[in-house]
Amino acid sequence: MVLSTLNQSFAFHASPESFISTRLQDLSITNPDLVSAAASRQKIIEASILNRKVHIISSYQLCKSILQGSGTASEGAGPSDATSTFSTEIKDTGESTGGGLDTFAVGPAYRQLMADFFPPPNILLEDGDLHARNKDRWKQQLSTFPADVTPLTRDITKEHMSTLRKGSSIDLYENLKDLSWKILLGIFLNLDAKDDAYSTIENAQESLLRGQFSLFPVAVNMPFWQSPRSKGIKARCDLQTILREQVEKQLPSCPLLRQQKIGKDEMSSHCLLFTSSIANKALASLLTATIINLFLLPSPTPLAAIVRSHPAEHRGPLLESILLETERLSPPVVGVMRRLQKDMKLSLPETEERHHVQAGHDVWLYLAGANRDPTIFSDAEKFVFDRFMDSDMPRGFAFGFGNKTCLGSEIVHQIVSVVATVMIDADITLRGDVSDLGVKGWLGWETGVPPSAFASDLKQLPCQRPRKPVLVNPVLVNVGSGLADQDA
Repeated sequence: MVLSTLNQSFAFHASPESFISTRLQDLSITNPDLVSAAASRQKIIEASILNRKVHIISSYQLCKSILQGSGTASEGAGPSDATSTFSTEIKDTGESTGGGLDTFAVGPAYRQLMADFFPPPNILLEDGDLHARNKDRWKQQLSTFPADVTPLTRDITKEHMSTLRKGSSIDLYENLKDLSWKILLGIFLNLDAKDDAYSTIENAQESLLRGQFSLFPVAVNMPFWQSPRSKGIKARCDLQTILREQVEKQLPSCPLLRQQKIGKDEMSSHCLLFTSSIANKALASLLTATIINLFLLPSPTPLAAIVRSHPAEHRGPLLESILLETERLSPPVVGVMRRLQKDMKLSLPETEERHHVQAGHDVWLYLAGANRDPTIFSDAEKFVFDRFMDSDMPRGFAFGFGNKTCLGSEIVHQIVSVVATVMIDADITLRGDVSDLGVKGWLGWETGVPPSAFASDLKQLPCQRPRKPVLVNPVLVNVGSGLADQDA
């Protein structure tokens, strides 16, 4: 039993897509009447991961209902109620958090993974009324932030792109990860790469991430050896001091503090997450997929050139559609967790099947699968760049949904839009090739890609990205846009 649990944990960590598909394939052999190819993505898969009972869900409608239910502790009986999909039997699990727990609770699900590294106050780990109150404060605090930091984001991007050398070969993900650090540390802490604190924060955040996702989840301090978790916790302590100092230096009128709804102590605590390595990797992941789609999608005319051909005032809707389609197919984070606080029977909207989940079990919403649900999206696995020109098209779950939508969703979306716009306006052309089948499947360039290709060609945890470098060659940089055309 222990060996089986460990095997499942390692298999899931290596490739969630392959793990889920393999479990479905095994089920179709042992219970052929229970699983069909057409409905496979809508099933609920049970597993034991890191010694926890987990129910993995990839139905769009069921994920949406659960995400809506995560934002409220109440339950109603009306057909329009967010939790009407579920029938429940109340059972106390003995766990509690300040402000009460939601039925699908975030705090208990993430506490083991995050609490030692992102301690309170941390809105990400809050539930119930406490979360609702604090989310409202944070929404007010950040209401003008995306627009306020757009000029700085644009300047940072222009400066970064000016370092590209014509004819050189760059690893796109690594290059955009470097840009992501510059942007995040610039807009949140007013730091640039020349500041001493810049590299200190970057290195400490990397140590924190290695500790957080270590498969050896014990903090050990010995004279000649420290476990990754122990190093990560020390990095967190160091970061708390540095971030507090950096936030204290900022003027009350700066974009981060301007609305004065959040005090400096609480702000510095959350900057630990805003400038985290996982935030950096998530931004770099989404930038990578977006830039690949804009510049390398096999077509007679690159998407960047199609957008560029439109008058500036008409580019917005088309570029927005491309960004939303990229978010749908290639979300940075493949899923989110919730821990059930009551016994429940989850109903799959597409069938009459009811799936019993015990209180205390985890529900893992596989958003990367839900975003490709064929009952919601036509050609669900295919990249259709103008799909979201239809304003009624349901959006994917790249940043969650409902009251638990990621606090930084608008900021990240704006950053990606600004970076893409700078590159399009600068008349930059990138040449390169995406050959790995799993990467093409991730982007939606190929459909019917087998799980083995996803497993071999993608890293999915903590954030999705190509396993091998995607090498590109900058061909032209428009001098008129302020970016010099440079030879190698």
